[in-house]
Amino acid sequence: MDINNNGKLTLEELKLGLFKIGHQVPDADVQMLMEAADVDGNGTLDYGEFVAVAIHLRKIGNDEHLHKAFTFFDRNKSGYIEIEELRDALAEEVDPNNDEVINAILHDVDSDKDGRISYEEFSTMMKAGTDWRKASRQYSRERFNSLSLKLMKDGSLQVTM
Repeated sequence: MDINNNGKLTLEELKLGLFKIGHQVPDADVQMLMEAADVDGNGTLDYGEFVAVAIHLRKIGNDEHLHKAFTFFDRNKSGYIEIEELRDALAEEVDPNNDEVINAILHDVDSDKDGRISYEEFSTMMKAGTDWRKASRQYSRERFNSLSLKLMKDGSLQVTM
């Protein structure tokens, strides 16, 4: 991104660099990123300031990924993953009649015990790395990650970074 190789990124270099790697970020948003990250106020980003921007963009991408993964399970768009949605989504990997596994997953993730999984509960589970093997030896976080990979492969989930 550092076109003139001076160790600092200007606003224009940041815009061009983001565009080259596939980020279609509006100019106003790039300006806002630049202003927020330019801690010393010199109008350019040094290495440390750039790393802060990169981490921020990665976090946004990860949150988007989590939201899309949650949406895959929340088929009725209620804002919750309900037991039938969980059963349907996992039908390829778990016998749909195996209520023990489904109920154990719901029990472990549904922290407020309302019988459904909210986005917050789903996100907490994914970020904390809850081990599904506690519920069943058939499940671990990797199973959900493999579902996310399936979503990316079929094009329904696109994560850009």
